[in-house]
Amino acid sequence: MDRDTSAGTPETRAAEGEKDAKLGHGNDRVISADEYFQRVRHPHVRGCKWDGEDWQNLLGELGKDPIRHAERRFVSLVNEDHGDLCGASPGIFIGIQMIHPGEVVPNHRHNSVAIYHYLQGEGFTTVEDVRYPYKKGDTIVCPAWAYHKHEAFGDEDTIMYVAQDMPEMAAK
Repeated sequence: MDRDTSAGTPETRAAEGEKDAKLGHGNDRVISADEYFQRVRHPHVRGCKWDGEDWQNLLGELGKDPIRHAERRFVSLVNEDHGDLCGASPGIFIGIQMIHPGEVVPNHRHNSVAIYHYLQGEGFTTVEDVRYPYKKGDTIVCPAWAYHKHEAFGDEDTIMYVAQDMPEMAAK
């Protein structure tokens, strides 16, 4: 929608005290809850199920190699209905990561929140210099931009499930 600029810029109208002066880009809008929920719903996105055997087999193959790119071994669970914003659901990434005993995933950070749930193994996850021990069944949350690292020890691989808002962050 074009704005009438004959009376000056929005900034000058606002400076002159006009009550109806509109600042910004003109992309603001107030909508009803009904319209909001229609807009955020993705009817083309279907439910999805990943067989445990599939991710376990691929992760097992990756586990035969030394630590991989970005110092991580993980598989991603992707719902192909999302196109370029690949994730398990709009805005959500799910990965399953393996760390062998004695390995360390070095200190790093990312712009997404990460929720780690440990399916097996034991070790430590350090978030912003606070060292949290983990074992099977534990969950640790790492805030966005927080430095963190993972260390595995014991007799079995650490397998952890991670959910992140990574696709949402990538879209911004």
